[in-house]
Amino acid sequence: MTDDKVKLIKSVRLLNGIHEKHLTALAEFLKSVSLADGAVLFDEGSKGDCLYFISQGQIRISKRVSGENFKDLAILGPGDCFGEMALIDDVARSARAAAAGAATLFELRREDLHTWLGSHPELAMEFFAALVQEQSRRLRVTSTELTLLYDLSNILLDRVLSAKELLAKVVEHVTPHLQGAWVSQASLYNSYNEEMEFVAAMGECDLSSVREKLPAPSETRNAWVDDATYYVSLPGAKHPMGHLVFRSLNPLTEDDRSETGRTLATVAKLLSTALENIEFRTEESLRDRLKETMSHAPGL
Repeated sequence: MTDDKVKLIKSVRLLNGIHEKHLTALAEFLKSVSLADGAVLFDEGSKGDCLYFISQGQIRISKRVSGENFKDLAILGPGDCFGEMALIDDVARSARAAAAGAATLFELRREDLHTWLGSHPELAMEFFAALVQEQSRRLRVTSTELTLLYDLSNILLDRVLSAKELLAKVVEHVTPHLQGAWVSQASLYNSYNEEMEFVAAMGECDLSSVREKLPAPSETRNAWVDDATYYVSLPGAKHPMGHLVFRSLNPLTEDDRSETGRTLATVAKLLSTALENIEFRTEESLRDRLKETMSHAPGL
């Protein structure tokens, strides 16, 4: 089991500058924790004194926005760590951590970290410097997402846009916000022929190599169809209202895919709501026009 722990923590960005002999000593302090799908490891506002390393499965980090509604902040996978602020100060957890599927973690308590660093005092500065760098990286990711969502909100508030215009603007504005070089395209459901129709693209998005991997137009799910292509479904009341496909032109890491997938899933939720509002306003306008026409029609 110690070998498994060492292999895991060697892959953690927070610890990748530390010599293997010190990681072997650290592994002795790690305690295995198993979680069933959906199990909450800790809740927002709870006290904590542990850092966690993910060995298997995924952990969903989310923040309560209202009632029982949560906003996903990150989906973390094997090799990721979280809960590190509990090692620095006795503060309440700022978000919830729950298993997204069965997961296995290794837990490091604050007192055990201090014991490890006490045995290797030369590592203390290196460890906490790496901790600051990791926090800075996550802050940059969050800032990028906030900027994207702010720009997107301005588009969604425009009541003049049709569904086609909205999708075209979203593709135009979202794609440049993604880290690296991306191309994208959007399709909208046509209720007259009951098919998805191309609406807009950003860059030359050639999907011929992944077309067979794309979910069926009737499916309402978001998914990576390969290591560089993310499919975004826009669910509606009766059928998907459309979909978007984003394709990276450069290789992506697991972290890149996790962060991009989370961001685009949020975009999908906002865009689906906006499309439903447009559909409602269109139907309402048609009803009003019909009433007006009927009111001026001669009596029969």
